[in-house]
Amino acid sequence: MNDDLGDFLNGWIDNAEKGLTLSTKDKEKITGAGAEAFSQVLHDRTPRSNEVYFRGRSAGHANAKHHNSHRKTKHLQDSITYKAGYTADKIHTGDTDVGFEDHYYDFLAKIINNGKHKMSDKELSNMHFIDKAQQASARVVEEAELKAFKEVMNHDSN
Repeated sequence: MNDDLGDFLNGWIDNAEKGLTLSTKDKEKITGAGAEAFSQVLHDRTPRSNEVYFRGRSAGHANAKHHNSHRKTKHLQDSITYKAGYTADKIHTGDTDVGFEDHYYDFLAKIINNGKHKMSDKELSNMHFIDKAQQASARVVEEAELKAFKEVMNHDSN
């Protein structure tokens, strides 16, 4: 019985050490799975307007001085993005950041999430949608990362 327990503990310690020294590629698989799960929850909880952005919508300084650029071409909900294993700064560390496509959508998300001076009831109800998505996705992200972690550990042990 003591040998069985000792073997179990040694195996468990070996697996724990492997888990603490994950390669960048392994971290990428694990955090990528979590990012995919979180991005789906964030997508579902991101407010969506009734606007149609088929041709782009003039927003901000969309005029001749700024080359008539139409900055808003899609809903905020459709601009959620991530690249498994890459941070927001496009550095390959194995960590995965989930965010919005560019600075404009990031800025827009910040305004909707944090609120502004005068807000309608709809705008008030949309406040803190990112925080709410993080709370709602905690278990789903944990399960996705655990599943990916087990796959990485099983793949390494074979």
